[in-house]
Amino acid sequence: MADLYTLTNSRDQLVSSNYFYRLRQYGLYGSVQVGYKDWAFLNVTGRNDWSSTLPKDNNSYFYPSVTASVLLTEALGLKSNTLNYLKLRGGWSQVGSDADPYQLATVFTSETAFNGNPLQTTSGQGKNANLKPERTTSWEAGLEARLLDDRIRLDFSWYQTDSKDQILQLATTAASGYNTQVRNAGHIRNRGYEIQLGVTPVLTKKFRWDVDVNYGHNDSKVIKLDDEGLITSYQLYSSGIQILATVGESYGTLFGSAYTRDAQGRIVVDANGLPKVSSSSKILGKFSPNWIGSIQNTFKYKDFTLSFLIDASFGGSIFSNTNKTGRYTGVLENTLSGRAADYGGLWYYVDNGNRIQISQPQYTTTSDGLYYADVNGQNTRVYQDGIIVDGVTEDGQPNTTVVSAENYYHRLYNIAEANVYDASFVKLRELSIGYNLPKSVYSRLGLQGASVTLTARNLWTIYKKADNIDPEAAITAGNAQGVEAYTLPTARTYGLNINVKF
Repeated sequence: MADLYTLTNSRDQLVSSNYFYRLRQYGLYGSVQVGYKDWAFLNVTGRNDWSSTLPKDNNSYFYPSVTASVLLTEALGLKSNTLNYLKLRGGWSQVGSDADPYQLATVFTSETAFNGNPLQTTSGQGKNANLKPERTTSWEAGLEARLLDDRIRLDFSWYQTDSKDQILQLATTAASGYNTQVRNAGHIRNRGYEIQLGVTPVLTKKFRWDVDVNYGHNDSKVIKLDDEGLITSYQLYSSGIQILATVGESYGTLFGSAYTRDAQGRIVVDANGLPKVSSSSKILGKFSPNWIGSIQNTFKYKDFTLSFLIDASFGGSIFSNTNKTGRYTGVLENTLSGRAADYGGLWYYVDNGNRIQISQPQYTTTSDGLYYADVNGQNTRVYQDGIIVDGVTEDGQPNTTVVSAENYYHRLYNIAEANVYDASFVKLRELSIGYNLPKSVYSRLGLQGASVTLTARNLWTIYKKADNIDPEAAITAGNAQGVEAYTLPTARTYGLNINVKF
């Protein structure tokens, strides 16, 4: 086709794809700010958008916000050397969002004719001519305080965010002619609080020590997925494990194959002594942490500054493809356990398909590395990679069956639960050393000020539970953040910053 400039229109076509779309948005925005006697403040905003990606009857959406604050130390005359500052604040807002282009009407693609008859197909996705804009409603309340000449600083926030009418592609019966349907669905609620506390334990003319602590907790829950209550779960990601939004559960639950366990929670093994895979998948965790926090210490002596930041995250889970594949292939150090007698491997021989454990024998080694020993008067091949899985048989008896380490680690490959780890960690996130040049030096250079700072990040993982991986190393920061996939070790970074003022 003439004048169509796309890669697929080349004479010798490239393996490529492109996507062209148009959308139009208009918006009006206004705000009003009111203050009273420098201690009461009110800010009101309003915005209205019009989007071409929504149907005509729903393409206009308004979203306002209101924030207010009161300086109690000024309003009530409470300001003193003990209480320097006290502020209450609160806010409410609503935000709207439109859809991606071309979600309203189903279109057909022409295919090769069948028996001379025209053939057209759809993408398998049912569109929706009645879409509504997404809406997120939030409120927050907080308190700020400073005491003892600002040597104690407190900031507390409590919030809730509700996201409704999210535009999702929900699975539908193939009898409808589509595999998925674009719909307004979902009600996700985030509720939590955050505390920031700053303290200056030591303050002299030449030395200052500041400690700043931050603690936050967020609970993200799926309230509902559709108005009819017919949909109870929505798949966000799937590969080896599923990441789901399930009604009544935390947003981003990890769902997959699990160990078969008895009523006491013990792992059940099969007739071969290997862990049994449960007949039904289970919730194995959630990717969001229970809480996050940090502590930063800053020391200033004359013109020198030393600062270090420690980050922590506790709770939450991560599915590790590195451990899953690394154990299957035997390339990880933790697969040495049981692979040889020096690493706890049990000696055994095979009789009619059964592995019979024996004490360490007097053995000989063949040229190809095989072991042979006298067993019941016979020269028998023996092995030293035996493992007895810690579990019980189906009748509740302690497991005594020996399996090879290879078979055991291969079985774990098929059990998602075996590859889910606690994502908790504590890290030395940042260390910096700075020096402010004295005035006698920078003034000679015609400068107003100058400083040099050396910064290093990700120096040390002080604590973690996940083997062989960085628990922060998820595929993305979005819906797949509970999945790690063959990531490289986290890099340390070093930087030198030179700051001058003219």
